[in-house]
Amino acid sequence: MKRTIIKIIALIILLVSVFATVSCSKTENKLIKAVDIKLTNEEYAFVCKEGNTALVNSMNSFMAQIKESGEFDALVAKYFEGEGEKVGYPVATTDVQNTKDLFVVATNCPFEPFEYMEKDGLIYGLDIEIAAAYAKANGLELVVKNIGFDEIFVQVGAGYADIGMAGITVDAEREKTYDFTVPYYEASQKLIVLSDNSDFDKCESVSDVESMLSSLNGVGVGYQSATTGSLYVNGDELWGFSGFDNLDGKAYANAQVAVSDLINGNIYAVVLDEAPANAIIDATNEASSLNLALKLENFINTLKNPHYSGILLLGLLNTVKVAVLGLIIGIIIGTLIAIVRVAPKYKLAYKILDKICSLYTLIFRGTPIVAQLLIAYYVIIPSIGIKMDALNVGMIVFGMNSGAYVSEIMRGGINSVDKGQMEAGRALGLTYSTTMLKIVVPQAVKNILPTLGNEFISLIKETSVLSFIAVYDLYKALLDIGMVKYDSMIPYLMMGVIYIVLVLIISAGIKIIERRFAKSDRN
Repeated sequence: MKRTIIKIIALIILLVSVFATVSCSKTENKLIKAVDIKLTNEEYAFVCKEGNTALVNSMNSFMAQIKESGEFDALVAKYFEGEGEKVGYPVATTDVQNTKDLFVVATNCPFEPFEYMEKDGLIYGLDIEIAAAYAKANGLELVVKNIGFDEIFVQVGAGYADIGMAGITVDAEREKTYDFTVPYYEASQKLIVLSDNSDFDKCESVSDVESMLSSLNGVGVGYQSATTGSLYVNGDELWGFSGFDNLDGKAYANAQVAVSDLINGNIYAVVLDEAPANAIIDATNEASSLNLALKLENFINTLKNPHYSGILLLGLLNTVKVAVLGLIIGIIIGTLIAIVRVAPKYKLAYKILDKICSLYTLIFRGTPIVAQLLIAYYVIIPSIGIKMDALNVGMIVFGMNSGAYVSEIMRGGINSVDKGQMEAGRALGLTYSTTMLKIVVPQAVKNILPTLGNEFISLIKETSVLSFIAVYDLYKALLDIGMVKYDSMIPYLMMGVIYIVLVLIISAGIKIIERRFAKSDRN
């Protein structure tokens, strides 16, 4: 344990040294700008589950009412022109199932001025204030879920959210699967490039920009996945976008990461909605003058807010909880499967069980865990009509996934135990199952302990996919913190450090257990 503490301290000292070195000199300022030509014409609307006409009609009626009263124009002026006091609302950090008393909104930050988070930990934006006003008018409690953009549709479709609000463009393909309210905002896509890029300076129309893009070969152009930007770059017949076969289109989870890649020189441009593009350009250019030490200071100041320190702790606890309980479930399932797999196949029942266990192992080892999570949470659970917290779903899926791997680990451990142990137990009159559970398996566990430790470490790292089902894990918590300043560098570095510390602690714990087992063997 002392060595682990020394390693952690050394890691912290190394990071402090890096930050101190970088703080002595400013990083190269790289500014970005938008090409001031609208590439598309589109309309935003709110998305609802197919067949939920009651909510669509109610929202349409409400939007007509606030437009007639002038309240909508006042909200637009507030967020686009800075007129009036903005109001923020809390974001749900646990899975909330929608009920008749709640109005559950699925959204995606950062997408300023429609939805974005501030240092106080609250979510602001035009969409959010519309949602809050609707909830108040209908006597409902507003619940806001901040999730990935493409996850909004599956959350709404599966009934985990009442409505999706995130600058969602209405198109014919989406209308086949979801219902939309009447459009409330006219939008367009714009191109973001580095400020020293002069390729588009003489462009005066969309055709000029597209002609320039068509003349470029193999350059990377980023966009947020599942957005109009992706359709524009890759082409879409329904929209009439021909796309650009000469460009290397790259999808990103959010615009913030895409712009970071642009600044780092990994892509040539980013296609993004106009209003969010203006907001992210201003924030990014403002942050460009900060060196790494100042960014670290901003990160620490953000953590001083109880909301952000709270979600970081919640994310850490959820990560550890899912990994620990997942491993426990995995050990139980894996041990039972291993016992069946190594049992003599004299009876038909054992042969059938062996085939079932083999199929189980094949399914869970042969498919990605993120696919297992999505299928369980968005397909299986809604189809059987039960409500289960996303965190509990994560624990069960991780446990079942781990069970498939532990079964093979345990089977190898059981086979490594001398066969004489089983024969001795049976000679003493013990049944096969009793001999296996009380004599063979305990010895097998000793043999496979290092491998089980590796499985635990793998589970810890794999928990980063929990955000796909709206669980606040360590990855999701640090991602939200990074959204406050439109800077993901420090949160990502901190994420790596925390995962390394967790791995060091697990490794130290495994070594302690190994030494105790070795000591008991000597005694």
